[in-house]
Formats: sequence, C-alpha cells, structure tokens
Amino acid sequence: MNNVSSNKFIESAHLILDKPLVAQRVEAEIAAGQRYTDVLKRYITKPGVAYIVLVDGVVVDQNEIIQPGVEIRCVPQIIGG
Repeated sequence: MNNVSSNKFIESAHLILDKPLVAQRVEAEIAAGQRYTDVLKRYITKPGVAYIVLVDGVVVDQNEIIQPGVEIRCVPQIIGG
C-alpha cells in the first residue's frame, strides 16, 4: 500500500447510518477534524428525529471533533415512559 492510501485512511473516520435517521443505509469515509454536528446534518435526512452519537461504541458530545480512524454510528433516542 502506498503512503497516499494509508494517509487517507488515517485522516478519515467511518460513518454508518441506518433507518430511521436516513431513507436507506449510508456508509461513508469522512474527513477527520470536523465537528460531529456539522457532518451529521449533511447526512441525516429525517429532520426532527432525536439521536445519540456513538464513536467506537461510546456516547460522545456532538460538538467534539472527529478523530481519525474511528467508527461513528448514530442511534435513535427513545423517549417515553
């Protein structure tokens, strides 16, 4: 593998989104160094759905900066009693 390919992987994070946040499953490599909130508003197509951001299985604040090499998933937040 050449340096360009490996740098691209290191500089990116893997985003996975499923229904009901999107119309159909989305998997994408996104550039690290951005805020989760800025990236997710470009991908999540169902407005008004509350969700939690998981990074490598751990809940994070959406205002944090995306780190390279992580896996990002969002899950709908269940509200009720």
